[in-house]
Order: sequence, then C-alpha cells, then structure tokens
Amino acid sequence: MYVPKLSRNEVLLVNIGSLSTGGRVIATKADLAKICLTNPVCTEVDEKIALSRRVEKHWRLIGWGQIQGGNTIKPVIDRQ
Repeated sequence: MYVPKLSRNEVLLVNIGSLSTGGRVIATKADLAKICLTNPVCTEVDEKIALSRRVEKHWRLIGWGQIQGGNTIKPVIDRQ
C-alpha cells in the first residue's frame, strides 16, 4: 500500500516506548522530519518511535523512525 510523504503541519500520533502523544510536522527534508510534540516525553537519542496517521477516523501505522535530538526541559517543582 502506498503511503504519501509527510506534509508540513500534518498531525500525527507518535508512540515512543509505552507513551503516546500527538505531534505536528513542522519541517521535512528528504527522509527526515521535525515533529513538535503536544506533550513532553522522556526519551533518549536513537530510541525508536512509531508514527500513525488519521485515516477514516482511525489511527493507522504509517512508519517508524528514530529520535535524532530534542530539547531538554527542566522539571518544575511545585512547593506549596
């Protein structure tokens, strides 16, 4: 089955380990994509991920990839 290439601003479901979160494609170049996640995820570089696309109201697996890099977020400690 033919799977169209990722397009800018496309919404995907990203599975990283046992975590699932939404993501928006912000840039593509050859076989690389930069995806902005809706929620932060704790992961490591080179970890495998699965990408799913919404097809007729269902999420369908369209491919896999690896984490190339990302931003580190400092934890917020709520002391009340």
